Amino acid sequence: MINASLISQVKSLTVAERIELIGVVWKTLAPGEVPVSEKEKGLLDARLADMELNPNDQSPWSDVQARLRQQLP
Repeated sequence: MINASLISQVKSLTVAERIELIGVVWKTLAPGEVPVSEKEKGLLDARLADMELNPNDQSPWSDVQARLRQQLP
């Protein structure tokens, strides 16, 4: 269980800082540690197939991040 003090500290962060924290925590997980359901695997397979069929319709992660950051208050 996460202690209340840590939760309080997280809540005091700005939205941008909390999103950054999520990224930092996410990077601590190994691929095998993240559970993926069969439904999610099917969706991932469909998106990978679409990416291969339509490579020019894709955006690099850096562009996606920039668009998301523009939407933050």
